Amino acid sequence: MEDNPYRPHLVASTEGSDPGPDGVEESHLAPTNGPEHPSPGSTQFKSAQWSPDGTTILTSTADHVLKTYILPSELLSAESPIHLLPYASHASPEPVYATTLHPSYTLQDPASTLYLASPRSLPIRLLSPFSPSILASYPLVSKTTEEYISPHSLLFSIHAPHTFFAGSLNLISSFDINRNGEGPVERMPTVPSKRSKVVGGIGGIKGIVSALGMSSEGILAAGTFSRWVGLYDAYGRGGSLGAFQLQADRSSQEAGTGITQVLWSVDGRYLCVAERCSGGVGVWDVRGTGKELAWMRGRNAETNQRMGVEMVGNELWAGGLDGRVRVWHGLGEKEGIIDPTWEFEAHTDAVSSATWHYSGTVLATCSGQRHSDDDVECSTEDLGHSAPHSRARQADNSLKIWGVE
Repeated sequence: MEDNPYRPHLVASTEGSDPGPDGVEESHLAPTNGPEHPSPGSTQFKSAQWSPDGTTILTSTADHVLKTYILPSELLSAESPIHLLPYASHASPEPVYATTLHPSYTLQDPASTLYLASPRSLPIRLLSPFSPSILASYPLVSKTTEEYISPHSLLFSIHAPHTFFAGSLNLISSFDINRNGEGPVERMPTVPSKRSKVVGGIGGIKGIVSALGMSSEGILAAGTFSRWVGLYDAYGRGGSLGAFQLQADRSSQEAGTGITQVLWSVDGRYLCVAERCSGGVGVWDVRGTGKELAWMRGRNAETNQRMGVEMVGNELWAGGLDGRVRVWHGLGEKEGIIDPTWEFEAHTDAVSSATWHYSGTVLATCSGQRHSDDDVECSTEDLGHSAPHSRARQADNSLKIWGVE
């Protein structure tokens, strides 16, 4: 493993206690709207996402609250780490399965500061940090039971920003963001109809569509909890390009129990597939051989909790249950099993997200997990054994921002 190719230093945190010898300066961007909610750090962070303009971080926490943090301009110049407070919060009455930010989000145009959220048993919601209320809603209703369908994945189209996709059981639905109160513009079943199989139609994968990702060439990848990946052309509006199932012959320490994330390389050739209860991440050469190229092992994510990964150039970044962030080099350049090339301790609890600012100089991490074996551990039924991972030393529910040299 390489010796310190990066030098991360803490520049901001939601932790109320002093994380360093110089203390913590409080952010001048305090909450301006939203319902009452627990103080930062009182519950686990499930995920963190940067806005496209790099000014805002959207987080989802286990108490069903979505928080937006607008970062101060003095982030990298402050003499000591800044104490972050959420600018706005939106509480959901039900757990939130998925969120995504609008691709045109910029603080210079408040009308563009939009994001979607998918709460359980409710319509999809359109929200903004500058509005305390729901801006729009998009119902997805079962044609047979008339119950709300709760998408487990959301994605805006890179081709038409007014269009977004929602993944649910055996279904990918497309919506028009301008049609408040309306259902999907199109429903695209991921399995063939029992009564007819349309030539060139979408089909081939079963299960809940739990992950969506679109390549620079307009290929939509959909991953399911049943470990299938489907590929669709024409920016998700065309036919099926094929489907494959993840390997079932891995060792019990590596095989996962359901896809949680699919990520494309910048050139659209390689697809990274992350799973829950898995010790690694698979890399597929989609445009070349169509087969798995490499396995990034040593992730330390044998948990039912979603643990995010991020692709940056030829590197893969991911957090682990032990509070460490790991980096794998050579994505798309090496074959076979690849071990982490570098790591650092970011938290004292599970790192659920490690995500980069577009500038490449600022890294955001967030942490937290349920400290109950029933909730966190992958069962012997899942893995064939009790997961032999290194556990976090103490509870740490925080968002941290790192300057990286």
